[in-house]
Amino acid sequence: MDRWTADETEARASLPAPRGGGGISGALSCEAQRWTLTLETAQEALRAAYGAAATLMIDGRGFDVAFSADGNLLTARIPSEAIEPLKSGLRLEIRLGDAADPAVFSLQGSNVAITTAQERCSQRDMSAYQAVTFTPYSSHINLARQLRADDIEAFAASTASQPQVSAAMVELGEGRRLLFTRLCGSSWYYGLSGCNITGFAPEAGGDADGEQDETGQWRAVYDTENVLLHLERRSLSLGWPDLVTLPVRGAGTGLVWRWDGRAYALKGELPDEVEQAEPLPLRPTKD
Repeated sequence: MDRWTADETEARASLPAPRGGGGISGALSCEAQRWTLTLETAQEALRAAYGAAATLMIDGRGFDVAFSADGNLLTARIPSEAIEPLKSGLRLEIRLGDAADPAVFSLQGSNVAITTAQERCSQRDMSAYQAVTFTPYSSHINLARQLRADDIEAFAASTASQPQVSAAMVELGEGRRLLFTRLCGSSWYYGLSGCNITGFAPEAGGDADGEQDETGQWRAVYDTENVLLHLERRSLSLGWPDLVTLPVRGAGTGLVWRWDGRAYALKGELPDEVEQAEPLPLRPTKD
């Protein structure tokens, strides 16, 4: 095998044999949006050398990793920022300083193989966050339609159809609340996700408790394409929790949005979860 190949059913991509042999086989796998590189070798000296800090060199760009050994298996958690370079690069070297010669792998076929693994990868564990659940049967759906009336009209004018409207209200206490509205329809209109999410908060000093013609009491504070939306109540800014979003289709970077005093602004990427990679036995691949 001289190129990367995707597993037929699992979120796993098998590496080709390293240049010059070396008695190493490898696979890159994904679970809960965490990537693990597993190498298998029967060479005791090589296992000992890899039981330490290492560097992945992808076309000259370095990423620090730490391998752990379990029998013939060596595993390392791969940072998410290394995935796109692995897909687009030409050459992968695994360097261990002077402890051993670097293992050199071709990246031919890596784009298709890793993309397939991305599409099959399970969602990140978000049990520590509060999920925002949209429903078309929300008691606030009429208010949502009022707040999005212009957007609904624009969609109908462009597509000759009506968008699907759903809503979710989040009570935060001390007069703070968030009404999230979601319009779904044509991917031509809304982009690949097929939806738009806009969040609203009460105007300062306003009374947004009512449902009858209360659109003037709300203002838009968040706007994005369709995402999996969560609250991070452990992180507050002026009493407003962070918003954490994940791509609907699984592959992609989680984002953190923070209250800036007036609305939600993008704070940065959701950090990778720090957890030691579990050793995964390699499966035989077809040549």
